Amino acid sequence: MKKRVLVLAPHPDDESITGLLPLRLKEECAFDVWVVPFTLGSRPDRRAERRQELRAACRELGFRLRLAESLSKGTAGVRELAGIVKSLNPAVLVLPHARDGHPAHRAAHRTGVAALDALGQPRAVVETEYWHPLERPNLMVATDESQLARLCRALACHRGEIARSDYAARLPAWMVDNVRRGTELIGGAGATAPAFDCATLYRARLRVPGAWRSLFRGGRIIESSDDLAALTGFFGGTV
Repeated sequence: MKKRVLVLAPHPDDESITGLLPLRLKEECAFDVWVVPFTLGSRPDRRAERRQELRAACRELGFRLRLAESLSKGTAGVRELAGIVKSLNPAVLVLPHARDGHPAHRAAHRTGVAALDALGQPRAVVETEYWHPLERPNLMVATDESQLARLCRALACHRGEIARSDYAARLPAWMVDNVRRGTELIGGAGATAPAFDCATLYRARLRVPGAWRSLFRGGRIIESSDDLAALTGFFGGTV
């Protein structure tokens, strides 16, 4: 049975903005990637359209989509997400970090962690950043040109958001700056910059009920398929 990644996307488009690691796990390690949107946005008049945009983006990335009813509704959302996690049994849950600078991102983090705690079993978690940088990332994942182009095409499926602010056009610049930051935050002070130009930063940890534990020592820079295959050894679903 294939290992699975579950991406808890605060909004439709976050699956593409921060989806490099899931994409590489799918393409290079044969993981199944499932996306669950935490919200469909704050505008009721746009939610049907955003659902369709999300479907198109997931098709572009080869991700599977699972819609939920009440994830943003407190304890009901925690119960529903816990049921999804139990059903899919992902090897790793991808979700925003606790201080990401948007209320829906922070709420998605709280709900995701509460759902894991409710299930009472350890699970690998990869935290993403976008609106506010991670203070202590421990994982930098490089992208090649084809993967970056695919993420940009998927992000462009979110036409309503792109019309408001062209995140797709700016995604490469964000990834370039991630390499600047990640070189020393992950590689250590005075580290030499890696050969690649674009990357996404993450924090990988193990969530045990009520607490965080280290998933691996130090930081990891994932450039090659061999690097990625070694990383997957730290991801394991519960039975």
